[in-house]
This record gives sequence, structure tokens and C-alpha cells, in this order.
Amino acid sequence: MFRTGLLSLYILVGACAEKPDFDTRYEEAAKDISERAEAIDAELAAEEETREIEPSEQDK
Repeated sequence: MFRTGLLSLYILVGACAEKPDFDTRYEEAAKDISERAEAIDAELAAEEETREIEPSEQDK
């Protein structure tokens, strides 16, 4: 009985130790979102540079 309880305690502690806390998950998500936003901004900037605007369209 004691061994079973001790084994259960080790399993529970081991399972809890593997999960990242909220702050770690938040930082990872924020970094991922920032990287995606930078990639989108770079893509939009590249498209804007390559797009040619005709003079008649600028006046409208």
C-alpha cells in the first residue's frame, strides 16, 4: 500500500514538472505572434515595392 502511494506521488510530481507554466507559454506565444507579424509586414512591404502605381491612379 505504501509503495503504491509513493509510486503515485512520484508519477504526479513527474507529470506536473513537465508542463510549462503560464508565463513560459505566454512568452512563447508572444514570440510566435511577433515573428508572424514581422513576416507579414515584410511580405506586404515587398509587395508594395514591386507594385507599380500608374500616375492616373494616384490622382484618384
